[in-house]
Amino acid sequence: MARPKNSPEKIESMRNKMMNAVIELLDEVSPEKVSIRMIAEKVGVSHMVFYTYFENREGLMNSLIDRQQKRIDRQFEGLLEKAQSEPVIEVLKVVLKDYARTAHDHPKIYRLFWLTPKEEGKGKDKTHSYRHLEPSLKNISQLLELGMDKREFIQRDPKLAAVTVMAIMNAPLILHRCGKKPAEYTCEEILGETTTAVFAYLTTDNI
Repeated sequence: MARPKNSPEKIESMRNKMMNAVIELLDEVSPEKVSIRMIAEKVGVSHMVFYTYFENREGLMNSLIDRQQKRIDRQFEGLLEKAQSEPVIEVLKVVLKDYARTAHDHPKIYRLFWLTPKEEGKGKDKTHSYRHLEPSLKNISQLLELGMDKREFIQRDPKLAAVTVMAIMNAPLILHRCGKKPAEYTCEEILGETTTAVFAYLTTDNI
C-alpha cells in the first residue's frame, strides 16, 4: 500500500524545520560545510527523507536565502510606513544598527546571505549570482529616496546611494570575518565610525 501523501501544511512545516536546522548548524560550521546528512540528523530523519522536501542541498540553501529575504521585506514594509511620518534619518539609524548587530552576532547567517552566491540553473547551465541581494538594496534605495524627497538627505541616485551605503557598512564586517581587521580596534568601534561616514555621505554635498 502506498504511503499517504503529506498535506501542503506538513510539507511546509518540514521544509521550515530543515531550514531552521541549517541556521542552528551555522553556529557550528561554515555554510559550505553544512551537509544533507547533518541537516537530516538535526531534524531527526533519514538523510533520504531530505529529498522528499528538497531536490538537493543547493535547493535548500536557496530556499533559506529566499525566506530570509521575505522576512527582510516584511520588516521594511513597516519601516517605510514609519518613515512617512517620522524622520527618515532616525529610521535609517535603526536599520543600520540592527543590521550591524545581526551581522556581528550571527556571522554565519550574515555570510550565507551577503557573501554566499545563490546557485541558479542545473548542470552545464548552473551559474552563481548575487542577484538575491537586489531586493535588499531596493529596500534601502526606497528609504533613501524618501529621505531625499523630505530633504533630509541630499539628492543622489537612490540606487547608487543604497549600494554605497551597504558597501560602507559591509567593509568592516568583511574585514572582521576575514581576519584582516587591525587588532587594536574592535569591530563595534569601526562600525561606529562607518555609520558616521554613511550619514556624512548622505547629508554632505561635497563628498
